[in-house]
Amino acid sequence: MSQDSTNSAVPVPGRSVRPTGFGGAVRFMVRSMLTLFVGLKVTLKKLMGRKVTEQYPHEKPVMSGAFRSAIALVSFDDLNGTHDCIACDACELICPSYCITVRGDRLPDSKKKRATEFLVDFSTCSLCGLCLAVCPTETLKYSSGYDDAGYNRGWIHNLLEPYADDPEAPELLALLTARDEAKRAARKAARAAKEAPAAKPAPEAETTPANPAPEGSDG
Repeated sequence: MSQDSTNSAVPVPGRSVRPTGFGGAVRFMVRSMLTLFVGLKVTLKKLMGRKVTEQYPHEKPVMSGAFRSAIALVSFDDLNGTHDCIACDACELICPSYCITVRGDRLPDSKKKRATEFLVDFSTCSLCGLCLAVCPTETLKYSSGYDDAGYNRGWIHNLLEPYADDPEAPELLALLTARDEAKRAARKAARAAKEAPAAKPAPEAETTPANPAPEGSDG
């Protein structure tokens, strides 16, 4: 085998062939610069485009409605901005992580029950949504919190803390009673509308055509 054949450049898969001569070096440099400009093209396009960076924490992001974070209580306008948890324990019984504890008591001079404590251990909550599905008053929801952090295993929150300034028991009882009466009236009206027979259209008056005069008869 000759000396020239042993020193010739043999292409190896996965490895670029080293350019030989001045012309090869120039072509190699041009190709390298082109690849650099391709990468810079993407960078410049993003640099000149619309800014999407938010100056957190001075700017708070707006989360999507599909975002799921720790559960929270729903506030109702017809109850002066308070919740409607009746401490039925349905969420506590169905929770697969056993992270919910609800305690409640009856309102004075009433059979209505009201939650007095709603504890959730966020360190074990799996956000499965079963508690939202079984809540009879639809007073549970996913919150939009995105920066919650826990520093110990007992990451327990009381969901009733934001409702420390709830209306007094007599006012709250009046609001709940008025709400129940409005719901009953709406159900009664819907049931009556469903059971009422549909109004039948009035029958059209039958018109008898006039008898034609016999032929040959004088008018």
